[in-house]
Amino acid sequence: MNHLLIDENLPFSLAKHLPVPCSHATDLGRQPTDGEIWEHAREKNQVVLTRDADFFDRIILEGPPPKVIWVRLGNIRRKELESLLLRRWPQLSAMLADADLLEVHPESIESFSREIL
Repeated sequence: MNHLLIDENLPFSLAKHLPVPCSHATDLGRQPTDGEIWEHAREKNQVVLTRDADFFDRIILEGPPPKVIWVRLGNIRRKELESLLLRRWPQLSAMLADADLLEVHPESIESFSREIL
């Protein structure tokens, strides 16, 4: 998997726990906009990990790249989020090879490719 860019609406600590090269949106500067995050990820061929529906809208309108992993878990504690993503990471990583958008739900992962978007 390519480098993962974690949106600022997710904890910085995820970068330490996930088994892939990661950076956090705050590494781009103070409160980067969604547009800045999107363009950075596009230019660097990174995957955006987010809770923000705006990235879903962007990938529908503009298409990939970047690829997006959209975390749709509702209110969840940081440790539970880290644990769930870490457990599901092998599946997410494998699915991302053929998908442009992954939606992570409490009990499932949905996969969408460019053709469907």
